[in-house]
Amino acid sequence: MKRALLLVLLCGLPATVALAGTGDITLNDSSAQGQIRLPLSEDAYGSVNLGARVLYNEDEDTKLVSAGLDFSGAPGNVPGLEAGVGAQVYGGEADDDQDLLALALGIQAKMAPPALGGFGLSGKLYYAPEVFSTLDAERLVETGVRAFYAMTPKVRVLVEYQNIRTRFEDRGNWSIDDDVRIGFEADF
Repeated sequence: MKRALLLVLLCGLPATVALAGTGDITLNDSSAQGQIRLPLSEDAYGSVNLGARVLYNEDEDTKLVSAGLDFSGAPGNVPGLEAGVGAQVYGGEADDDQDLLALALGIQAKMAPPALGGFGLSGKLYYAPEVFSTLDAERLVETGVRAFYAMTPKVRVLVEYQNIRTRFEDRGNWSIDDDVRIGFEADF
């Protein structure tokens, strides 16, 4: 009787859904960044992803978090090309007492053709105009480029350059992150 009840309970439990995502960690002597990206939906035309990031830069005295959505897919018949658009919300502080909160729109692209045997490049550009920036920030621009090599189908080693600039009310234009970092990216 107990076994039958246990079987009924186990069959009645909802199936668990396994999330498949990507995470990466990059660092250098004075900064570290961690990111996670989880797919919300995916079909033959592309995917919608939710992402989050934490950045600490000791040289620029920056503590930053960001989160957002991106929409990406493979345009045309170009093997290895993925492009998309997205929106990011940035929040944090830089240069001891400069607080920022901004909403940025951006574009991104990734090229990893099979002919390169695991090598690839990706880039991004995000912009938050003055109307979408608040606290001490008047605008924000993020650019980045990344070169990577796929060691296995799920693990990539990488080197990236990233620049995040903002305009503060009383300091003018300021780089809150301008670094080259190395690290890895893994699918889970």
